[in-house]
Amino acid sequence: MLECIDSRRPTCSRCGMRVCVPLSPLMDGMWESATIAGSTFWGMRDGGRHAGHACIGPDNDLLRVHVAADYRARAQDIFGWILSTHGIRRAIASTIEPPYLSLCLDVQQGLAIHSYLFRDGTRVEPPSGLGDSTFRRAEPDELVAIARFYRAQTDGSGEWTEAFVRECLDRGELFGLYDGPAVVATGECIPSQAQPPYADLGMVVARSHRGRGLGSALLTRLKERCYHAGWEPICSCASGNRASKRAIEKAGFISEHRIVEIVFHSAPR
Repeated sequence: MLECIDSRRPTCSRCGMRVCVPLSPLMDGMWESATIAGSTFWGMRDGGRHAGHACIGPDNDLLRVHVAADYRARAQDIFGWILSTHGIRRAIASTIEPPYLSLCLDVQQGLAIHSYLFRDGTRVEPPSGLGDSTFRRAEPDELVAIARFYRAQTDGSGEWTEAFVRECLDRGELFGLYDGPAVVATGECIPSQAQPPYADLGMVVARSHRGRGLGSALLTRLKERCYHAGWEPICSCASGNRASKRAIEKAGFISEHRIVEIVFHSAPR
């Protein structure tokens, strides 16, 4: 008989990671560091045997399911049992995890594209000039100004910004485009601890400076840093952010995978 055990932040006996569900290559870095790491992991046991594990987010969204090899013939039944046991009505899955995505599709009522996942496709030479803008690594003493920039130029409550910016600054992973002393765009180049040799790139352009090609110019410079360090650049954007998608593609990235939001009509029994 199956039972769930709250694993919280388990350690994988094979790789020693605190997150026991293997992360797939090309997965979005924010997904890795924030969404998955901040979720609850449930181990599934059948008597004394490990049958798999599931990752459930704080909003009770299903984020990942792994069924152990000896139980894959029963995967559909186990998946339905997970949904019923936890009252799950929604899942987030990606096309880079076919077994989990397929289980979601078996019982889906509707779905929509959540995000585009990009990998490097073509090396694009950084533009020779940026007008009056200067590109450089941001300094730790710029924490207050850059955190304020993130809160002003991104949607949402901004509660995450100061901690995120501080961490990037401390590790030398945050860069900026400056018009004199003012920040007009920022970019992150964050090497993945769980998915080497990938590095996740991100960017924010001031609303007043959008549509000028600064986003793609910033990304091409961050890509060059990846090449010199031996990293493979990846990035992502929300499906509705057409401007970011154009900038990312202009910088030589291609998207072959998606993160998908899936709705279940009711939790199967």
